[in-house]
Amino acid sequence: MPRDPIRHVGDLGNIETNAGGGAYIAQRDDVISIGFDVTRNVIGLPIMIHNLTDDGGHTGKGESNTTGNAGARIACGTIRRG
Repeated sequence: MPRDPIRHVGDLGNIETNAGGGAYIAQRDDVISIGFDVTRNVIGLPIMIHNLTDDGGHTGKGESNTTGNAGARIACGTIRRG
C-alpha cells in the first residue's frame, strides 16, 4: 500500500471504479518517479489492474505475500508520458 514503509515501488494502492468501469486517479507518490530519478523511474514499465482489493501482503492468506490476493489481472498497459 502506498503508505507502507516497505512496499513494491509500483504498488500504488487500490482504486474504485464507477458503475461503467471508469476511474480517475490523481495521486502523489514519494517512491516512484516519472523519469527524473532513474532508480525509481516507471516510464516504459507495465501497469496491471487486478479485479480484487489488494491486501498489501498483510493478511498472510493465500497469495498475500506475493500478489496481495488481488485476484485475476483484468487490464494492463504501459506507463508513458503524454
